[in-house]
Amino acid sequence: YMLSDAIDNFLSLNSLVNINLPLYASGKMEKGLIISVVILTLINITDSLTNSVVAPSLIFYVTEVGGTVEQYGLISSVPYFSMILMMTYYGVWVDSNGNKYKTPYAASFAFGGVGSLLYFLAELLPFGAWAVYTILLGRFITGLGAAGRTLAYSYVATAIPRDQQRMTLTILSMSRSFGMLLGPLINLFVVQIDSSISILNYTIPLNPRNSAGVVLAAGELFLFILTALFLQEPPPKKEKPLTENAGLSKIGAKELLAAVTHFDLLFPSFIMFTLICNFTLYQVALPPVAADLFGWTPLEISYLMSVQAIVIFLGMCVAMYASIRHITDFTMIAMGNSAFLFGGIATVAWWNRESATIVQFIVSIVIVSFAYPLMGPANRSKFTRAVHSRPELEDSNGLLQSFFNQAFSIGGFISPIFVTSYVLQDTADISSSGGRELTPWAWYVSVSALVVILGLLYEEFILGKNELGLMKSERAEEPQEGEAVARETTRLLAGKRTSGKRRSSVVEINRTFSRQYEVDRRHSLEAAGIPNPVDTAYERELQNQLMQDKQEWEKLLKLDEDMEEMEMRDS
Repeated sequence: YMLSDAIDNFLSLNSLVNINLPLYASGKMEKGLIISVVILTLINITDSLTNSVVAPSLIFYVTEVGGTVEQYGLISSVPYFSMILMMTYYGVWVDSNGNKYKTPYAASFAFGGVGSLLYFLAELLPFGAWAVYTILLGRFITGLGAAGRTLAYSYVATAIPRDQQRMTLTILSMSRSFGMLLGPLINLFVVQIDSSISILNYTIPLNPRNSAGVVLAAGELFLFILTALFLQEPPPKKEKPLTENAGLSKIGAKELLAAVTHFDLLFPSFIMFTLICNFTLYQVALPPVAADLFGWTPLEISYLMSVQAIVIFLGMCVAMYASIRHITDFTMIAMGNSAFLFGGIATVAWWNRESATIVQFIVSIVIVSFAYPLMGPANRSKFTRAVHSRPELEDSNGLLQSFFNQAFSIGGFISPIFVTSYVLQDTADISSSGGRELTPWAWYVSVSALVVILGLLYEEFILGKNELGLMKSERAEEPQEGEAVARETTRLLAGKRTSGKRRSSVVEINRTFSRQYEVDRRHSLEAAGIPNPVDTAYERELQNQLMQDKQEWEKLLKLDEDMEEMEMRDS
């Protein structure tokens, strides 16, 4: 009731001062929908708070119950695997139940609650494999629930007016960052826990390690109550497809495989894979290295993760500004990989038990954290541009976006295992290796960044892409190897419709404005659980052009229906 009254007062104030807030469609949004946005924001804040408790303490919990660093890596990666398995199912569920969200959300909270309780109870099991694999199972089930958090992207795509969606996503992104900033406050409470719970004849210890499971379970229960009481279900379908039978691609599997192996499509996927693999090093290795170098506890580690959240958010702000200023994708990706290149060098040089300082440690993490949000939107834009430069792929844009997402998901799954198995130095070997916390495999961050930069230069100057406009116009107009040749029917070459450019296909429009396509786009740019709301200038132009084509198709199809109706009346 307090929430409802506050929003009533807020709406009254808005009407008095005549402010058109970005969340509103035509200056005003229905109150129930505003409450739903508030609920989605609270879901993000609660998720970030609880994850800020688990991430810093996981390595300590695993080793405390008899696990190894390698098993810590496996436990860190398994939520990605379960999310891959479950994410599509949540989308199918929403599509099949009339665009209703409360039940899928309830299921995701139930999975999260069960997984969190298993995480909490693992300490009761025998020391070693039983306890470790119970934590593993708990994190796997938690990942099944975490996959449901992508429903927020789906909700925004189907319930929020299209011209207000970007601002809504920005608010959701800010809420994630805000939640991570509050993480140390929760850890201040958690580190003080030293008690037990008696259930029947059993006494369950409650300590700073396993109490994270209780915090997570309480968060899931809180979110379940919020969504059940306040989340407003959107209409059955915000926008209907242009035709019901326009769902199949005209391109065959052989032709599609040939297309995705071309440099201009494969290269952005490689960039995305290296990006998530590089960033994961600073997520997975941070707690054990900080503990060994400086004796930090989960509390101090959560402070650093809060700094990391601030840097990621600032990077998103820079990416937004670059989008407004029409900075090229080449420039943004090169800047991000340059940060990875030098950040990786600093990491290898500074993460040393004998000489490391706190300032050096923090600076190396800040550099790579700033790089991630710079690269994500530009790289997605690069991939989208490559797809839309090929008329033969016009009906496969949704499938290709899923292919692009797999590079992100696969990288997120395998990189924690790789880091803990090959990159993190075994504690017994640190002294004999001159105090180095990481093995020579840590150079993969700088090497992969250098490979990407060389790939950009190859594409720009050898293949003649000329995105920077530094080459002579004659060379720039030559066909590029692995890229489509500009034809009269080539779509969106300059973001403007020309007299020779044909209208986008019905299949392409349906898929571009589908719920699943938008979820895939947004999920591919998450960094440490923080969604990146940035759309590049090209992506905005493309969306506007496709919306114009959609409206033209709607007029044509309506005209066809009217003519058929007239013919039936005449006959």
